[in-house]
Amino acid sequence: MPGRRRLLLIEADEPSRDFVRGALSRLGFGVVEAHSGVEGIGLFTRERFPLVITDLHLPDMGGLEVLRKIKQLSPDTPVVVLASDSEVADVVQALRLGASDYLLKPLRDAAVIDQAVCRITNAETLALQNRDYREELERRNRELREHVELLQRDQQAGRLLQQHLLPRTPYRYPGGIDATYRLIPSLYLSGDFVDYGLFGERFVAFYLVDVSGHGVSSALVTALIKHTITHRLGDNRLWFSQLDSLEQDLLDVLTLVNQELLSTRLGKHASMCVGVVDSRARQLRYAVAGQVPMPALVTDGGAEWLPGKGRPLGLFEKGDWQVLCASLPPRWRLVACSDGVLDLLEGDLLQKESQLLQAVDRSRGDLDSLCAELEVDASGPLPDDVTILTLGQG
Repeated sequence: MPGRRRLLLIEADEPSRDFVRGALSRLGFGVVEAHSGVEGIGLFTRERFPLVITDLHLPDMGGLEVLRKIKQLSPDTPVVVLASDSEVADVVQALRLGASDYLLKPLRDAAVIDQAVCRITNAETLALQNRDYREELERRNRELREHVELLQRDQQAGRLLQQHLLPRTPYRYPGGIDATYRLIPSLYLSGDFVDYGLFGERFVAFYLVDVSGHGVSSALVTALIKHTITHRLGDNRLWFSQLDSLEQDLLDVLTLVNQELLSTRLGKHASMCVGVVDSRARQLRYAVAGQVPMPALVTDGGAEWLPGKGRPLGLFEKGDWQVLCASLPPRWRLVACSDGVLDLLEGDLLQKESQLLQAVDRSRGDLDSLCAELEVDASGPLPDDVTILTLGQG
């Protein structure tokens, strides 16, 4: 039931007016009556009724003219016209002028009035609902656009922060050791991170970390790892600066990052390769934590995977990490990759690792040559972050 909504009935014929009013009252409408076209237009001018029923044959003016004026005042107001069988042409014209429906006189069946009015009110209700849905959809779309813009600004800020935290590339250290990397995120931000630095006059320390997942949360964890290591370096300036403590320093880095990931309870874990190059003794000390693929060492004799094992960070209290040592010839290059590089290759894990080692060998560990062979920059959207870190001498 539409409730006590008021509608306007313009009808000069008293029996017809009484019959329509009775039918509408039973539907729950409050009926305002007008006996002429001028009176009806005057009432409608003062009050915009949600529905108008008007006879096409009025004593003072034509019903079509009444319809025109009502539509001029309120184009969306539905109008039902009353007409006799002999006024079919006028009915057609009324429908062309925007009438919603028509009723033929003499009126004897209230159900006909009920059907016409209910059909109009149902359509009006549906139109109002559609309008409300449309407005709600537009409101939600505005909110979504605002949220997307906010997310984009946050991501831009995060990307600037992450880029600011990354080291310069390429970079050459005293003693002829150079370091360079390529980091390509699968999303706007990366869960991969690299860093390197000179300690004392002979030690170049480095690490590559690959945090599980993608996007903002993983990128924030890389920033946390960077902050954790940097803060510890500030507290202990002897890190990576004494030969007899290098092994413990590397284990301390892995332990520190592992504890940090466990304590944050973010559900993040990471693989990591960390090492120190002793330019004077020509030695590489390194440790890995869940690293796949392993770092590769390129010498004049070719490229080989370095041995090593250790549990990923952030999953276990102890990782059973090992610090290993490799002698370095006058000319060498170390290549460390995140596991996203393997997604650029075909086959199972062993086949991918074999293909990658062959590519490292053919490129002689040169970053640009390796990236070109792997088509890193031409791979389109990436399923995972891709990072390649190289250090070398000679």
